[in-house]
Amino acid sequence: MCGTRHPGEPEECPEVRIGETINGKYKLGPLLGVGGMAAVYTAEHLMLRREIALKVLHKRFASDAELGSRFVREARETAALGGTAFVSVHDAGTTEDGCAFIEMGRLDGKDLYTIRKAEGTLDPMRVVHIAIGVLGALEALHARRVIHRDLKSANVYLVNDPQGGDEQVKILDLGFAKADDELKLTNRNQLLGTPFYISPEQYTDPTSVDVRADLFSLGVVMFEVLTGKWPYTYKSKRELLAKVMKGELERHPARLRPEIPGWVDLAVARALAHDREKRFASATEMREVLETGEHVAPPQKPSFLRRILGRT
Repeated sequence: MCGTRHPGEPEECPEVRIGETINGKYKLGPLLGVGGMAAVYTAEHLMLRREIALKVLHKRFASDAELGSRFVREARETAALGGTAFVSVHDAGTTEDGCAFIEMGRLDGKDLYTIRKAEGTLDPMRVVHIAIGVLGALEALHARRVIHRDLKSANVYLVNDPQGGDEQVKILDLGFAKADDELKLTNRNQLLGTPFYISPEQYTDPTSVDVRADLFSLGVVMFEVLTGKWPYTYKSKRELLAKVMKGELERHPARLRPEIPGWVDLAVARALAHDREKRFASATEMREVLETGEHVAPPQKPSFLRRILGRT
């Protein structure tokens, strides 16, 4: 959590806040999860006596204005979106030692990365159901002209239905999300997102990113949970970067797992197209394909013979 080694190898990082009271309002309990930017704790709202979750920026980033602004953006966008596809946000603020925090509703379930590590490859139809839920959330996000930019299996949360129905899909972590007008201000060399999942254009020119970047990331997530592997093979971060930029990845999960239905394989392959013009044009288009099970392949250039004859 703090990025350093400590003498004596303590069991808990000194940054862990378990047991702390924040602003006289929240009593922090056990960790729910830890990311590169922040940690999420179970917590009790002392005045209302209710269980909530508190996402707190790591202490070493307390003076980082950019990360603090991302927290504000995440709280604002998530609260504005509402709906069942996003975690409820009730409040936001700053701890006594200067770390931004967000008060969120507690979720009963697990993130998709944890599920994949525990269960292995998932049933293709379950993956389709999850992807449809993710796409519904992306439709709401994109309708506000906001791009997630950091979609990954750890940010897809499956909530148990207490009535025994289908599991509900929620999208987490809008800290890297950017509105179209904000993208113009992004540094051309500023890489936002997780390298395993981000689209080629997020490497080459972050200012040019559009909604199809999120669809590429979803394609990686689907490939991951369908096969239990990444679409890239690499030995170093440098090699991974080169392969992402050149589009050197396996796009067809059925080559690793033949029982995957052909239309699911084609949908993943289209989402993972290196040329974003060959991907789905929108979350709505991809969702409709998955809902109907259509065999939709990426647009193809006419054959050499057809070009010669003028028949396209």
